[in-house]
Amino acid sequence: MANAAVRAARFTGRVLVGAFKLVAVVVSLVIVALAVLGAITTQRGWPQVTGTIAVPGLDHDVTVLRDRYGLVQILADNTHDLFMAQGYVHAQERMWQMEVSRRIGAGRLSELFGAGQVDRDRYIRTLGWRIAAQRDLDAMSPLTKFILQSYADGVNAWIDEHNGKLPTPFVLAGVRSGTYDLGGYRLEPWTPLDTATWQKVQAWSLGGNADSEIFRYLAGARLGDPAITDELFPPYPEDAPVITPTNRIGEGGAVAPTNEESDASDAAAESARAGAEEAGATQSAVPRVSPDHADALVDLAGLSTEIAALAGFDRGAGLLGSHGVGSNNWVVSGEHTASGKPILANDPHLGFSMPSVWFMNGLHCRTITTECPWDVVGVSFPGAPAVILGHNARIAWGATNVNPDTQDLFLEAPDPSDPQGRYLYEGRSEPYELRHEIIKVAGGSTVEFDVRISRHGPILSDVDERLQDGPSLALRWTSIAEVDLTLESFFAINRASSFEEFRAAFANYVSPSQNFLYADVDGNIGYVLPGLIPIREVDPTTVECPGGEPCVMRYGTGNRVRDGQSGDAEWMGYVPRDELPWQLNPANGRIVSANNLPVDAVYPHWLGNEFDPGYRAARVEARLDAIEGKLTTADMRSIQMDDYLGRADRIVPLLISLGVNPSTDDGRTLWGRIASWDRQCDPGSLGCTAYVTVELAVLRAIFDDELGPIARDYVGSVMSWQALIEVLGDPQSRWWTVTGTSEPARSPAELVAKVVDETAAALRAKYGAPESWTWGRLHTVQFQEQTLGTSGIPPIEWYFNTGAVPVGGADGAIQNNYYRVDRAYPDPDDPSDVPPSNVEVFGVTNGPSYRLTVDMGDLDGAQIIITTGQSGNVGDPHYGDLVPLWASGQSIPLPFSPGTVLASAAQTLTLAPAP
Repeated sequence: MANAAVRAARFTGRVLVGAFKLVAVVVSLVIVALAVLGAITTQRGWPQVTGTIAVPGLDHDVTVLRDRYGLVQILADNTHDLFMAQGYVHAQERMWQMEVSRRIGAGRLSELFGAGQVDRDRYIRTLGWRIAAQRDLDAMSPLTKFILQSYADGVNAWIDEHNGKLPTPFVLAGVRSGTYDLGGYRLEPWTPLDTATWQKVQAWSLGGNADSEIFRYLAGARLGDPAITDELFPPYPEDAPVITPTNRIGEGGAVAPTNEESDASDAAAESARAGAEEAGATQSAVPRVSPDHADALVDLAGLSTEIAALAGFDRGAGLLGSHGVGSNNWVVSGEHTASGKPILANDPHLGFSMPSVWFMNGLHCRTITTECPWDVVGVSFPGAPAVILGHNARIAWGATNVNPDTQDLFLEAPDPSDPQGRYLYEGRSEPYELRHEIIKVAGGSTVEFDVRISRHGPILSDVDERLQDGPSLALRWTSIAEVDLTLESFFAINRASSFEEFRAAFANYVSPSQNFLYADVDGNIGYVLPGLIPIREVDPTTVECPGGEPCVMRYGTGNRVRDGQSGDAEWMGYVPRDELPWQLNPANGRIVSANNLPVDAVYPHWLGNEFDPGYRAARVEARLDAIEGKLTTADMRSIQMDDYLGRADRIVPLLISLGVNPSTDDGRTLWGRIASWDRQCDPGSLGCTAYVTVELAVLRAIFDDELGPIARDYVGSVMSWQALIEVLGDPQSRWWTVTGTSEPARSPAELVAKVVDETAAALRAKYGAPESWTWGRLHTVQFQEQTLGTSGIPPIEWYFNTGAVPVGGADGAIQNNYYRVDRAYPDPDDPSDVPPSNVEVFGVTNGPSYRLTVDMGDLDGAQIIITTGQSGNVGDPHYGDLVPLWASGQSIPLPFSPGTVLASAAQTLTLAPAP
């Protein structure tokens, strides 16, 4: 019997081994099959870059040149062919990115990605971007419509050629949406409306302050006193630079005072500054907000941030994150340069994604005529024609974000007799305008809902059902309130040959407002701040707030939620365009913008007050002053990579003055590094790690207890840096008191010492011994595709995303590589979430998305770089080839003249008319 049992066991073992082998073979075959399939679908996404492609609709042959980095130069005989070719090439390299972009703008993400996108789609549909874009498109000039259609024809030529054999992202998305076709789901034709809608996505992502109004609303409810809330928003530093000071020679549009007024300008500036600070308290009573409503409002604002990130414009962390949408831009006149001509430098700071939000290209008419005037190079947005930033044969331009106050939330008063259908305004009942929306959901049921629209705009509160009985907030935003012809401005800029033509190009520009800097071959430098910026009446009025208690509203600013019922809080018009700031050839020979305050306090119009506090702008000025001799583009590139953290010059001395004595060896090591730190944040810096981690921990120790759940939206913002300076300078500040805990009272020195010891312990636990606490260990960047690349499925993420790369810079340095410190807080929507420690949240999410330096005396010597690579197709040689160059501060040539463009070509493709 025993032998039989042994034989049976051996037989069973052989069967199991055989079965396992069979399973292993099957699994291996499946893996091989998937790999082969993946290789096939991947490779068919790679663009044809040599030879000839017949493209229906072209009038003549178009030459598409690519250099060894994939930078594209397009040469054509007429405007139609030029922009049709640009559309075709964009589709070749970035069609998946373009498809996601147009679905964002239309609120159609759920059709591809399922029920998890319904809230985002509902938010976008409520805003009505596509409806507003159609109104814009209808108002555009015949030339603009012609260009947009030509571009769409090029995209559609690629779509017609590739439908049924689309690359991997379309196949994966098709599986998710229920289209199990190895050719991918069928792409719809591209339309001019798709491009016009994309402009709305850009404008939303780069401007407005609706999120911060929600924060102030919630902070007022939590802190119980508007004056305390205002302490969280210190005024702009008096010694920080402004872009266009009043009375600067060569300045215009700032409505400089007369001589008599100028004598009193100091007093006026002080009064205006104080008035702006006071005007921040537009709602002086405390709103009542339930915890459920507060959570819903935070989530509502979070949708806005998520949408911007998905589009490649990640605005950073929280309702008051510095929003990562910072940029640097400066221009110096030929008087200060080695060439004797102006030099312009620009590096816009946007979200990091795979691929880059930018595409490098040149657009050249073979013969320049009035019918074909295009000869321009720089960067474009895939999905839109023209060059957005760059230079032509006469002028160069760059931009930084202004972030003016172009959005207001209005608190509507529902009519008690019909709260869902009507609202009260000036004592009468008015009906909401209704718009029915239908959202198709992959793998789920169709969602239908009505958008309610008041005279102030769409009711954002309707996006979240938890707000059905909460505050009814309507959004007024310039880009959906008015016709927006911003797209037309860029076609005019591309053709401009003088400052007068450049400034005139912004005649109908609405949003997003940018600080545009200018240089030309004749030696002129200039600045224009365009856009539609509301004027708000200043008049204190008592109204009824939620809960029936009186509120005194002060108008003039758009910092807080405004009263929608009385009629006293309406916009009074817009800042006249000829009174917006501009400059031409200032006497000091340079203009610097870095998201700092555009104008001084004498300027008569309210532009906003949520600006960068000026550390980057001041550092650019200091670096320019420190360079001996005449400036070169190499000097400019060096400044772009500057890692100096300017706010530490104010904060570190205040920390040291507290007399902090850490109790642990690691704490004392960390504290010593802060004290001796040179303010540089290169990857090897030990001092930067010490300072930035301690700064975050101190901010949390000061503000977390009072702000509670909304601390994650405040800590790490530029406002919090300035508030920290105020608190450190006042040992008796109310913010030192630890509230709502059983923790014993500590002096500021004791509290900071505790924070330092805890931070050092966290660094040792995560990174080992103190000598390994270099900034590059904490501060790395990984470029992620924003849809499938964030799926949570490791193989798919490995397929789309790059590895982590250490980088220098920090939030607030010129090299503004930003991180999301809100990740150190628990996810409010996930009670089980365990966040990482304070020292683990410095992975980079935003920063310099593109760098350009151009000397107007040597246009062929211009240098450029984007973050990732030209291609959005996985496996393509140019999918991520620029990451090492970008991370190390290198750049590539940007050829311009015909001879240089031809000499740089590594690959030549001819797009020929179809027979």
